Amino acid sequence: MSSVAKKSLGVLWPALPFFRPTLPQPAVYSRECRVERPDGSAFVAELAEFGLGLDYVAVRNSGAKEIERLALKDILKITLPSKVTYEPDSQAASAVGMDNPRESGRKPFCVRFQDDSSWQAETLGFLREPSGLFLFVVERGSLEATRTFIPAAQIKDLQIGPPLGDVLVEHHLTSADTLSKALNKQSKLRQEKIGKYLTDRAIISQQDLLVALRAQQKRPAARLGDLLVEAELITSEQLQNALAIQAAHRGRRIGEILIEMGAVSLRLIQFAMSDKLGIPYVNVREFKIGSGALESIDMAMAIKHQVLPLLRTPDSLVVAVEDPFAITIAQELRFHAGINIAPVIANPQDLKARIAKEYANLEGRTLDPRVSRGSPGVAEGDAAAANAAQAKVTDLASQLARESQQTGRASKEATTDARVLDNTLVKLVNKIIIEAHAQGASDIHIESNAGRSETKIRFRKDGDLEDYLDLPPTYSSALVSRLKVMAELDISERRHPQDGKIDFSKHGPLDIELRVAVIPTINNLEDVVLRILAGADAIALDDVGFSTADLPMLRKMISRTYGLVLVCGPTGSGKTTTLHSILRDINRPDIKIWTAEDPVEITQPGLRQVQVQPKIDWTFAAAMRAFLRADPDVIMVGEMRDVETTKIGIEASLTGHLVFSTLHTNSAAESVVRLLDMGMDPFNFADALIGIVSQRLARKLCSSCRQSRVVTPEEADDLASEYCAGTTLDPRQVRDQWLADFGIDGNLILREPLGCDACRDGFKGRVVVYELLSGTPEVKHLIRTHGPVPQIVVAAQAGGMLTLRQNAIDKVLRGTLDLASARAVAS
Repeated sequence: MSSVAKKSLGVLWPALPFFRPTLPQPAVYSRECRVERPDGSAFVAELAEFGLGLDYVAVRNSGAKEIERLALKDILKITLPSKVTYEPDSQAASAVGMDNPRESGRKPFCVRFQDDSSWQAETLGFLREPSGLFLFVVERGSLEATRTFIPAAQIKDLQIGPPLGDVLVEHHLTSADTLSKALNKQSKLRQEKIGKYLTDRAIISQQDLLVALRAQQKRPAARLGDLLVEAELITSEQLQNALAIQAAHRGRRIGEILIEMGAVSLRLIQFAMSDKLGIPYVNVREFKIGSGALESIDMAMAIKHQVLPLLRTPDSLVVAVEDPFAITIAQELRFHAGINIAPVIANPQDLKARIAKEYANLEGRTLDPRVSRGSPGVAEGDAAAANAAQAKVTDLASQLARESQQTGRASKEATTDARVLDNTLVKLVNKIIIEAHAQGASDIHIESNAGRSETKIRFRKDGDLEDYLDLPPTYSSALVSRLKVMAELDISERRHPQDGKIDFSKHGPLDIELRVAVIPTINNLEDVVLRILAGADAIALDDVGFSTADLPMLRKMISRTYGLVLVCGPTGSGKTTTLHSILRDINRPDIKIWTAEDPVEITQPGLRQVQVQPKIDWTFAAAMRAFLRADPDVIMVGEMRDVETTKIGIEASLTGHLVFSTLHTNSAAESVVRLLDMGMDPFNFADALIGIVSQRLARKLCSSCRQSRVVTPEEADDLASEYCAGTTLDPRQVRDQWLADFGIDGNLILREPLGCDACRDGFKGRVVVYELLSGTPEVKHLIRTHGPVPQIVVAAQAGGMLTLRQNAIDKVLRGTLDLASARAVAS
């Protein structure tokens, strides 16, 4: 808890979908609130600051002048005692087929908290946001609602609608076999989309969007600054300061200035525009784009302005944008498309990904300008023809095959037709890269095969390789040569491996870079692997995947002013992502952070980042020596791959600098032995070491379709024995603790992959599995005495470390991993 004397940003409570207050809502909500804590304590105070996008709530106790900020994770529930009486919004409800919103919207709910306590009642509606759950709790038959918010960190399980527990009670299901069947039934029901509506604010259907747009037209116009002041998201003084800046820089938008001032976040601005002005907020990840919409705006303009056409109506083109108040963009789009523009709001990250994905199939087209602009004079049949005329990757591959036959030169050594190089092959290479980026692939593998075998192209997604495309063998050499040209490599050199980098913004519509590795194979062929460097932003340390027990320990480690922190693991295990999340957590204006990386994959404002280039002797060691002359507070070196870099890093950590780096080792304890084997002084190393993170990435179960099963007693015993192997833990005690922490009706539940439209074979994304070794006095003593790995592991476990296997099994019990993936990543 912290106290602040500054003026609060205000309170913004979301509206209830498909209902409206019987009386007009006041401009300022009643500020009295009841705050309940997980320990059972509660107090009543004035709600001073609260809204979507914030990870805290600010309250003012009675008679106090100062505002106290409470982290949401430390709060069980926030309730506004003042009740609001609602009435159905019949127009909005009928648009989605809800005959009686009074009854259809009302649902029983059951929230299970982290301490396994639960709360059951009835809600008139709900909104689920990343920060937590908003409920509108009512008594049976009443439309008078009490507004309640439960932080996401406190929710262990949630059931809205007829709960599975009612089914179990009704049918007296008590056996493990019957319980397993019931849980599988629940998993199946969660996949069904029939009857499901509005699980969050975002619109996902064309019908809902049209209804929302019609409702928006009835709302009065307002300026963004006035809107934010009315919602108490900013003060009048902040608005006047922003307007003064805007007056001096006419090209800048007021929202952009307010965000840079730190007065408000983009998320809160978007929500305020949606809630107060009725501008629809669209989930562009799931929205089904209408026929002919994409063709209305060409790819270059869509990427330039980050705009995605969603729906074309007779009198307007609906487009998703980050800021619907950007009038100049709307005017340019209207001129380009020849039709009125109706902007709606979308998440900028989702918007960027969907634009890249959708326009990948439209790149390189050569259509009638009237069709590409989607002018009103084009008939629907012409628009359909335009869709069919788009150059897809399979079409380009077929065209290559036809051109191969026409040239009559099947040998891989033959000179390729210049027309093909300038057109089809260039388009094909660009399209492969665009689609790989849109699909979230990390690497593109191009594998040339001897004889008449086709050249195979595969994408690595979520750690696994997937077949993407087979190309005629004739163009294997031309394809590799084209990539070499893009990477500025020697196309005549085919005997030695080559490394390079492609700046794709020079060749295609995406602002990304690709690291290129060309490797000669048998039969005088070459393979190419492209690593996509998308310039991603660093993720918050809270979102990396560290447990609630380990995260405070890690934060304590990185809060030190000097010492050495290592992140270990094999290639592709997320070490760079973790390091940048750590740097983001400690990145402040009062410290200087230097990084030496190869390559620079993630950029952050405030960091001074350096790309090493060994070819000109600008190595990690050379960069470290330069950093030490540049008054650093924190140094991050991409890898301690040699003795010189390692020695400089340890010496720097002992002379008042906080040093971060990575190692390619299999476990945290092995990292200690590896550095000692490299000749590091054990006393210096022991004094410098703060902690070591060893990690892997495992395939994460899809939360939409994972199915549950009950663990038999024999399986539970075996899993507990596996968890305790090599430790002094008692498997029986561990199993009993699992039943207390994760059990349901006296049974342990495991989740398994099933597969649905939202995932790949039951998996979606990856999650980190890790060890966190703290540099305790016992560990430091073993380092000084060259203690063996088993002794270091025992000492680290005494300091609170879980092994990779234990951490993986813990994630299995929490439903994040399946057992097979956990065993694979920890083996």
